[in-house]
Amino acid sequence: MVNGSRAIATALGLWTQAIAYEKPSWPIEVESPALGLRCATGPELSCSSREATPLLAVVKALRGADVDVPPARVIISSEAPASAGLGSSASSSAALASALAELAGAGLSKEELYRVVMEGERAAHGNPSGVDPAAVIYGGTIVFRKGAGVVGTISPGLSVPLIVADSGARRSTSAPVLSVIRFLDRIGGLRDSMIGLVEQIIDLASDAIRKGSLEDIGNLMNINHGLLSAIGVSTPELEELVHAARRAGALGAKLTGAGWGGSIIAIAQPEKTNDVVSALSAHSRWVRALEAGAEGARVVEASY
Repeated sequence: MVNGSRAIATALGLWTQAIAYEKPSWPIEVESPALGLRCATGPELSCSSREATPLLAVVKALRGADVDVPPARVIISSEAPASAGLGSSASSSAALASALAELAGAGLSKEELYRVVMEGERAAHGNPSGVDPAAVIYGGTIVFRKGAGVVGTISPGLSVPLIVADSGARRSTSAPVLSVIRFLDRIGGLRDSMIGLVEQIIDLASDAIRKGSLEDIGNLMNINHGLLSAIGVSTPELEELVHAARRAGALGAKLTGAGWGGSIIAIAQPEKTNDVVSALSAHSRWVRALEAGAEGARVVEASY
């Protein structure tokens, strides 16, 4: 997503789960081994743990939505690495909000859940686009524009797994986003041309995904990565992963998320997927071939 252009996002087959147990009295306790988080708070909803800030913002937003959040113990577990450009904060917030709302007997619509989770994203990232919670909550493969939300869905989605590799470099979302804004301001008249090119890529990629044209999808991913590299959000670590994937037979590979760290995604013909995974494993500790277009946030089990 480049400064207001559309983006294609897909829900990956990675689980984030929140299990909530009602307690007879305060405090609310939130634990997340993946985030290294343990927080206990009274009704004032404050905690010394910085990692808890987005989650407490979600609880406050639930209250603002007239959900009578009871004292509870919540354990959040996630398969997604934190701060890797894979929506881990949005998925943790969505899981927490869904579990507490269910415990309170207040079912949330997708739209209500999105508004609640966005408060957590604002606490985490300042001025988020909203694409991560949209993909997490609605699932499938979507076309998203900041300020407008989900402006389209792509069905059928990808017919092959997305290969994902974490560079291991952690970053905030706000810093690379600000850098892109400054870059586009500096290039003057080229700005509209670049954003127009991104919009064309989105149209072509949407059509290629629907048709299942893997070669076209790969080519468009490569072009998109070239643009992202040109505007300065790639890193040597991300470039190493992108080119390792291509050398191993990937049809396309690009960074994902805001850049300056995080992860890359790649696609390959089915017979080449294992080769690409093996090649990336030599450069990354976390590599997965994941289902694209997975189901969005939902309550799996409720016992009373």
